[in-house]
Amino acid sequence: MKILRFGIYQLKARDCFMYNILLVDFSRCMFGEIQQLLRRSNSEYVIGDRVDCARNAISALFEQPFSVVLVSTGGCAAAGLWVCHHIRKISQIPILIMGGHDHFQLVRKALTYQVSDYLPGKLNASALLDSLNRLKSRLEPEQPMRNPFSERSILQLDGRHIPSAEVIKMIKAYVLDHLSGDITLKKISDMVHFNGAYLGQKFKLEESMSFNDYLLQQRMEKAKLLLTSTDLRIYEIAAEVGYTDTDWFYKKFRAYAGESPNAYRKQRAFTA
Repeated sequence: MKILRFGIYQLKARDCFMYNILLVDFSRCMFGEIQQLLRRSNSEYVIGDRVDCARNAISALFEQPFSVVLVSTGGCAAAGLWVCHHIRKISQIPILIMGGHDHFQLVRKALTYQVSDYLPGKLNASALLDSLNRLKSRLEPEQPMRNPFSERSILQLDGRHIPSAEVIKMIKAYVLDHLSGDITLKKISDMVHFNGAYLGQKFKLEESMSFNDYLLQQRMEKAKLLLTSTDLRIYEIAAEVGYTDTDWFYKKFRAYAGESPNAYRKQRAFTA
């Protein structure tokens, strides 16, 4: 099979170089919104073509040069990953995925396809523009060969070099998906084949807090939400956020929120 190489694929417009985007839009409704966003922001990117399936995306890549592939999943992350799977058979062109779910397995799979960025949820204009701007260092012509990330920001996942920020994003997605379970950094480290202490250092560097502090924060914030938005009993809420010992949950919640779970619920109910 012919292997495509992405290069400095640019279009000349408005007296400057424009980076050519292949938009893979499963929802078939994002072209206008993204096009307007790029124009309003005076971006150096332009949508060169739009397709709505993996087969047409591959055909487009053979027909004309592109700088980046932008995949809008339309809420179907599996379809976006399927496109990545087929593109990676023929090209190492940068890929951005937007619109998928922020779940651990999906993010991890996207990283194994060397996706440059994974933007879950609805279109976030600033996040998309920031991601495209970060790609420019890989696309600039006649620049000396260099890694666009510093040495300390690189980790390896399944033998591939991955920016540590993307690995941390994957870990955070796992935490949110498994708050009711037994979460430890060692368990996560074993799943992604990292040394636990090393991964903990990277997490603290990226998030400015330890993994355990982040885990506690997410559990307590979810507990607060459940206390004010549901009629679940305290022991049920404790179980929902990963505590089998209700007394221990009471102690941790009081230390975090400054009051007991019952007092927190009553106070919020009184002021609602």
